[in-house]
Amino acid sequence: MQKANDKVELSSVSDVELVQQLQQNMLEDDAVDLTAEFFKALADPTRIHIVNALQLHEWLCVSDLAAILGMSKSAISHQLSYLRLNKLVRVKRMGKRAFYALDDDHVKQVFAMAVSHITEQEE
Repeated sequence: MQKANDKVELSSVSDVELVQQLQQNMLEDDAVDLTAEFFKALADPTRIHIVNALQLHEWLCVSDLAAILGMSKSAISHQLSYLRLNKLVRVKRMGKRAFYALDDDHVKQVFAMAVSHITEQEE
């Protein structure tokens, strides 16, 4: 976003009222930063695989995910920590195991829409 001391020539825009209305309704910088972090958390193939697996089956433990993806448990744990930090997954403990699921329907919907968009493009 533009800094407060930067001036924009409103005389060069096509619709000054529209520009001013949109400026007032744009996301706050904090919300923009959090949204960028959300998408950044999905910008890794391993994390996409994890989200995909959790989309297919709600609760999976680290060992299950490691076996599904053919990766080490420590690599999966690291990625799950990042996803959890960014509120894409949640955890529940059962005995010595931690099981993970997608945090809520918003995550499921964003992922499903992205996959739908990609597969639509391929057709």
